[in-house]
Amino acid sequence: MGSDDRKREREPVQAENVEEAPAKRRKQLSEEHLKLSKLYEDLAAESDEVRFEAAKQLIVKFSPESKPAAKEVETALTRLIKGLCSQRKAARVGFSLTLTELLRQIFGSVKIAGLDHDVASIIKMVDEKTEIEGNVPGRARRDHLIGKLFGYKAIMQSSIVIEPELSMECWNQLLDRIYGMARDIPWLREECGMVLVEALKSLKAQPQFEQCAEEAIKDLTPFKLVSTPQGVAVWLTVRASYESVLPEGVWHQKDPLSRKERSRLAKLMKEDFHVDSENTKDETIKSAAANPNPTFAWNSVFGEILRRDEESKGSAKEPPKAEFPQLWIDIVDNNLFSTTSSHERKSWGFKLFSSMITQVPTWAVPALFSPNLMRTVVNQSKKNDRFLHTAALAALRSVQSKVEQDSSSALSVVVALTTKHGSVDFDRVTKTKTLEQLLLSTDDSALKKIVRHLKSVILRPETEEQSVADSRRQIIADLLISTVKQFKRYDELSEDVFGGDNWLRSILELLVEYAYFTPAKDVKTSKVPLPPISEASRTMFQERLSSCLTRLLGVEVGSKSSFASMIMNILRSKKASSKTLEPVFKAEPKVMDTVEKAFETMDKISKRGSIAGNKMAAEGFVLLYSLTLLQVYSNDGDAIMLLDDLDASRKAMAKNQDSGEGSDAFVEIILSFLGNPRTLFRKIGEEVFSIFASEIGSEGLQSLAEILDTEENLEGQKVLFNQDNDDAEEAKSDDDSDDNSEMDSDVEMVDSDVELVNGDAEDSDDDASDSDSSDESSESDDDDDAELTQFNNLLQMTLGTAKANMDGDGDDTSDESDMDDEQMMALDPQLSKIFKQRSQVTSKKKDREDAKQNIVQFKSRVLDLLAIYLDKQYSNALTLEVLLPVLRRTRASANKQLAEKSSKTLKTYFDTRSKHKAPLPKPEAVETVWAILKGIHEEAKNGGGAKAHADVCSSASLHVVKVLVGLDKANYTGVVDVYAETQKQWFADKKSPLQPTLFIQFQNWSMNAQKQGK
Repeated sequence: MGSDDRKREREPVQAENVEEAPAKRRKQLSEEHLKLSKLYEDLAAESDEVRFEAAKQLIVKFSPESKPAAKEVETALTRLIKGLCSQRKAARVGFSLTLTELLRQIFGSVKIAGLDHDVASIIKMVDEKTEIEGNVPGRARRDHLIGKLFGYKAIMQSSIVIEPELSMECWNQLLDRIYGMARDIPWLREECGMVLVEALKSLKAQPQFEQCAEEAIKDLTPFKLVSTPQGVAVWLTVRASYESVLPEGVWHQKDPLSRKERSRLAKLMKEDFHVDSENTKDETIKSAAANPNPTFAWNSVFGEILRRDEESKGSAKEPPKAEFPQLWIDIVDNNLFSTTSSHERKSWGFKLFSSMITQVPTWAVPALFSPNLMRTVVNQSKKNDRFLHTAALAALRSVQSKVEQDSSSALSVVVALTTKHGSVDFDRVTKTKTLEQLLLSTDDSALKKIVRHLKSVILRPETEEQSVADSRRQIIADLLISTVKQFKRYDELSEDVFGGDNWLRSILELLVEYAYFTPAKDVKTSKVPLPPISEASRTMFQERLSSCLTRLLGVEVGSKSSFASMIMNILRSKKASSKTLEPVFKAEPKVMDTVEKAFETMDKISKRGSIAGNKMAAEGFVLLYSLTLLQVYSNDGDAIMLLDDLDASRKAMAKNQDSGEGSDAFVEIILSFLGNPRTLFRKIGEEVFSIFASEIGSEGLQSLAEILDTEENLEGQKVLFNQDNDDAEEAKSDDDSDDNSEMDSDVEMVDSDVELVNGDAEDSDDDASDSDSSDESSESDDDDDAELTQFNNLLQMTLGTAKANMDGDGDDTSDESDMDDEQMMALDPQLSKIFKQRSQVTSKKKDREDAKQNIVQFKSRVLDLLAIYLDKQYSNALTLEVLLPVLRRTRASANKQLAEKSSKTLKTYFDTRSKHKAPLPKPEAVETVWAILKGIHEEAKNGGGAKAHADVCSSASLHVVKVLVGLDKANYTGVVDVYAETQKQWFADKKSPLQPTLFIQFQNWSMNAQKQGK
């Protein structure tokens, strides 16, 4: 029979089916089926919202109020139970939730007609629908076992076993099944324990359910679960509500947390089942495979001990006999973090720490930073190739999270990390920024308390060694300065910060105290730093105070000088009112009078708020006075003279002597600030120069220009830094060596600023040496050769040895071999003198290089000042006087660093003036402007052919041309004559280094100006 015949035979049957189920009804069934399928599919969705919505719709559909058909509910129960065996993890959550709520409704007060189910039948249904049929893969078998447990869990959570009527038979059936799985399936044991604990908690300590708790405890022993973490969790849950049902002889005083049970508890909590307690006769239970996470039972143990501690606390901040700290030591620190513990167990310890630090009350936080844990954190975090490096860093991040969530714990955490088992250099040894971030994460109140704690550590750094104490004090100071520099909430500060008690003032007071004061003689021992604050530490605190003020200058609270005034007020307050402190600075009465007069002057300026009506001038002078007085208190003798200069400059400015003596003195003061190696002084020098730019006269600018033209050698260094060091000084006796070392020290101070101010200093040194002129290099080499020849001659003369012998051309014998001991002793002083002279000679080259770099850096700062002047005074006629000195720094033979900076300074000036469309300078002395134009052309001829130099010369020349033409269009003729003369010389000299860009740019400008009618 063919296929067509078979189709025809079936057609009547199909027709009969159609008659039984009309098309409309079939369509409705199909839509309903699709809708249900979609809801069941959504129960397995990853999204919580999608799952909950699907569960809600299914529960409503099959609730007794919706009057569903019994067959539909039966089908839904089957579908939900089978869905628990899905491989998709989210499915178990969605199906279990829906099954739990559906069971609760089915067994509620309203019944569904035709649905004949009791609790026992539901348990049987779960057993049957999750049963494994046939030979299935291990993964499918695993999924069915999990589904079965989730089915039991849904029955337990729905409370149908105990409500509306308790069924001990069904309760015991579920206990037997769950306990059996926990015993026989190690990898499911933890989930089984969680189901049991949740079921026992659902009894809510009601007396009528006491038998349920008793049965749960009785089953622990026959199922060999007493000495397991899950068994402990079940025991503690029952003990909290039904202690009377607990049997004797299992745990000491029926308490697994008893101190006498700590050894046993520690072993079983880390799942060490091989060594069982003597109190149990059970066979050792099967161990589960390695679990990456500690079981939930740890939380049960710590939650219970913390509950007991909290109950005994009363009104005290900490319980009088808190058990939590010792329990943590016994079962975590000495157990999971012992030296013999495996990496897996230490990983558990880190995860427990991360979990507990977010849960424990503030009083319990220090207990978590136990000795073995701290040792392991340090060892594992400091190198990224350590096995638990990531886990250790995660633990430290949890510490920061704790502080961010609860600022009240910040002090406890910082104290724990910096004292006892920690160390103030915790960030350094762990190579993290934990402490730094903690201080930035906490609130202002906690930060103030932390500063107070760090001050106590400075007083007692827990060491008797001065060098160690110095190191720890510096670490603390750096930590405080880092907080000031990186603080993110300055915009929230108000002017109350200058007078109130706050964290910032606490830091400033700490730095001022240890920078400028020592304990009084009769002060209490507890107030005296031990070991004492060394001079090196005192200098360090002074530098950190400067760094602090440098940052605060950029904080827009109050005026520019507010924080400087705040520091000076703190200093004066401690000096005047503190009975426990004495200032380190002491001087003769005349000097002290000068200092007091400076303080009074600063007070007057601050009170008036202006100088000659200039508010910014007042702020500038307060800054200068403040920094100079800090230098005085740092025992800088030159600062006293600077106070006199400041006073003279202030008086001159108050009389509106704009370009006279006061202005010149002011520039010298600014230059002295630039010469200071600290960044703060340079910054304030620039800040104040910006304020007083309009006050700078021709002589002041001339003094800056002279610095730019200073030779970059030892002689130039003597001129700039007032060093007196005659050539004959090198030949002085040893008695004068202290003077030389002092000079060298000054040079080093200036050189050290290269690192502080300019991060490119190392590279610029190479650039400087590369850019030396050939004559200078040749001269230096010749000097070195002559010095070496002189050394050899002196050595030969002293030893009485022929030059030929020294070169190996003569006989092998020499007079030296015939010298006796007395002759050698007689030669010793002469040889020492010669080698000493040689040592001085070989250091000359380094001195020259150092001197050059010092001058380069100083010139760089002067260029910064001139850039400020050009920016602030671009329409001032005096800006023309700046052009030539800066142009000379752009020559090919000049230092590369200075050449680039000079070019940038002038280009920025020309661009800024053009951008602002500022009016051109209008000098009164036109002859001077003509001289400057001709000088620029001469400079263009002497630039060495460098393109950068030629471009900036051309721009400068055009700028002066615009000034001249702006004064009088008739000046254009004279300008053309200047350019023509220069062009004639260039054309006549084939070797001229002059670049044609000078003429091209002038021609282009001329055409544009002629079109625009200028």
